[in-house]
Amino acid sequence: MKDKIIKILTSIIIFEIYYLFPHIYNFILEITKVDLSNLNKLSLMIILYSFELIPLIFMIIIYRKDLKNEFKIYKEDFIKNLDKYFRLWIFALFLMSVSNILITFITGNQISNNEEIIRSISDILPVYSIITSCICAPIVEELTYRKTIGNIFDNKKIAIVMSGIVFGLAHVIGTYSSITDLLYIIPYGIFGSIFMYIYLESKNIYTTITIHALHNSILLIMYFIR
Repeated sequence: MKDKIIKILTSIIIFEIYYLFPHIYNFILEITKVDLSNLNKLSLMIILYSFELIPLIFMIIIYRKDLKNEFKIYKEDFIKNLDKYFRLWIFALFLMSVSNILITFITGNQISNNEEIIRSISDILPVYSIITSCICAPIVEELTYRKTIGNIFDNKKIAIVMSGIVFGLAHVIGTYSSITDLLYIIPYGIFGSIFMYIYLESKNIYTTITIHALHNSILLIMYFIR
């Protein structure tokens, strides 16, 4: 019981860091009167990287023991189950693609607002986009939406559903502009749920971090070579 309470409290801290930090960061920029649009690329990159790295560092510190232990197991188990996990990723990719096509027919939009913002950043700051999308985001998001939610819910089915819902909402609410944007909760939710299933099956957060990083890298490469 004590261990469960500690896990829940830790999970609350993780979500507080993840969701409140952007607001704290924006508040600091406001009171210091820093205008990002007037900064040179180097200064802008430093500020943006600090925005990404500070929450990441906090999460790594909080989960340092688990991360150390799971990494020892990861190298052997991931290779052993490589085919299984990648088939699940392909399945997630297929379902996401189908749902995106259906949403396109309904809304007329080719991509979500979240994806549009990512592409815009990629055009302006490609190096930042690569590091963020392929390294920082997979680690932070897997620790937040898989490991943290997995620690809260003992029931696997509930954990899978909740991971999908929260992950989907997180990728839509922040860029919400119309009611139809909520439809994109479906593809992101599918991704979140299947990745939670992979995490629970592998019992190792490095598994989903690796596949998430691969997923983002492939999408980014396809965008750059379009």
